[in-house]
Amino acid sequence: MSGQHHPSADILAAYASGVLEPGFGLVVAAHIEGCAQCRRHVASYEAVSGEALREVEAAALDDGALSRVMSRLDSAAPISFTPDRRPFVERLTLKPRKWVAPGVWVAAVDTPHARTNRVYVLSVAPGMPTARHEHSGAEFCTVLKGAYRDELGLFRAGDFAAADHDVNHQPVVQGDEACICLFATEGRLQPQGLLGRLAFAFADV
Repeated sequence: MSGQHHPSADILAAYASGVLEPGFGLVVAAHIEGCAQCRRHVASYEAVSGEALREVEAAALDDGALSRVMSRLDSAAPISFTPDRRPFVERLTLKPRKWVAPGVWVAAVDTPHARTNRVYVLSVAPGMPTARHEHSGAEFCTVLKGAYRDELGLFRAGDFAAADHDVNHQPVVQGDEACICLFATEGRLQPQGLLGRLAFAFADV
């Protein structure tokens, strides 16, 4: 499930270097998990960063530093890791759902993020549109299930979308299943129309 829409090279490089705000990094991670192409790009950026460490001036250590580290490793309990095979959305820690309209719910994701930002999952029933809106800043989205179409194109499960304050759009769910997306946004979305403003105010996450 690699998708047809991917994060830009700048976004992937920022993800690899760990400088993305955590909520935005989570949305990128949701795409990368199912996209071999983007995993390869991230690995190459990480390799470049690792190679750059060779240019960093070595720091002086005292004579007992190595023995102390080895002692801690010897005494550490073995770590057992079992991959979690559940769908990505089922591994998220969600706050209670808010039903915005019949067939439409939103739930905040319990993850670190800037106070003014939003990280949430939105589920919209088949054939339904969302409110037309603009953005206060950046918006990252990864489609976890289903598909939607907007002014930027058709986005299916696995696809990644990025928008900013220049984008005005109205996603509409395509196909016969609900569309579930993971979002991170800078600030609040700016809906157009009275119904849109009411729905967004009620769904505030």
